[in-house]
Amino acid sequence: MTLRPDLPVVDMIATDIDGTMLRSDGTLSMRVKEALHHAHAAGIHVVPSTGRPLLVADDVIQALDLDNYWVFANGAITKHLERDEVVRAYWMDPSVAQGIVVDIRAAMPDAKFAIELEHGVSHEPGFIERVPVAPYGPPIADVLDGMRGRIQKVLVFHDELGIDELFQATDAAIEDDVVPCYTGLEFIEIAARLTTKATALDALCMDLGVAPSAVAAFGDNHNDVAMLEWAGRAYAMGNASEDAKVAAGNVIETSDDDGLAIIVEQLTAHRLANHRS
Repeated sequence: MTLRPDLPVVDMIATDIDGTMLRSDGTLSMRVKEALHHAHAAGIHVVPSTGRPLLVADDVIQALDLDNYWVFANGAITKHLERDEVVRAYWMDPSVAQGIVVDIRAAMPDAKFAIELEHGVSHEPGFIERVPVAPYGPPIADVLDGMRGRIQKVLVFHDELGIDELFQATDAAIEDDVVPCYTGLEFIEIAARLTTKATALDALCMDLGVAPSAVAAFGDNHNDVAMLEWAGRAYAMGNASEDAKVAAGNVIETSDDDGLAIIVEQLTAHRLANHRS
């Protein structure tokens, strides 16, 4: 392998899952898995960073089989899987979540909602059809009746509005102290103030003594933009949204073409070559 001279020596790889690590059919290729394992063996912190809550990430956790640091729910939860330790969590105050629902309903009476909780999902009719892995339990008529326990995110969906129109309407209806985004699925996700993948990863870097300049981040969608802008080196997949490509500055092969593996292999080889020299 010929090493590109512009490659940085990285101490952390932060990678989105759906549309980045996984192919469009939801599978993890052996090349991507091996590349991430080799990076980990070379001393690079490999941190999968996903919009999925933990309860619907088990298939990827088992497929990748790297039980170290993971970031879930767009930064709301950072967990070390092998130690079964929640390293950091950003919860939404229930009164804030209730206010979000009330404000959006006032602006969009036909909007529907789901609530990501610490140990489950409360959801109104129509939500299950919008997620690749169905949450636990039947739907409820009003999500305000399901706000029990600690809250990760409020999810907004609509039967008639497209995702861009729904995002604009949602963003206009809520206060500035919460963070809306979307991931490629047919709903908007609203997290507690300043909660993004970048927030979680920056805090984890402080824990581990890693400089953000030594992080390589990979993503494909709107919810990856903050992470891509924050990292020292960022890569958007060839199948990424336009805002993710702009944020990253570097566009690589698609997830179906193992674009993540191609760059991770180069970063790992570059790190090993520099450590030998």
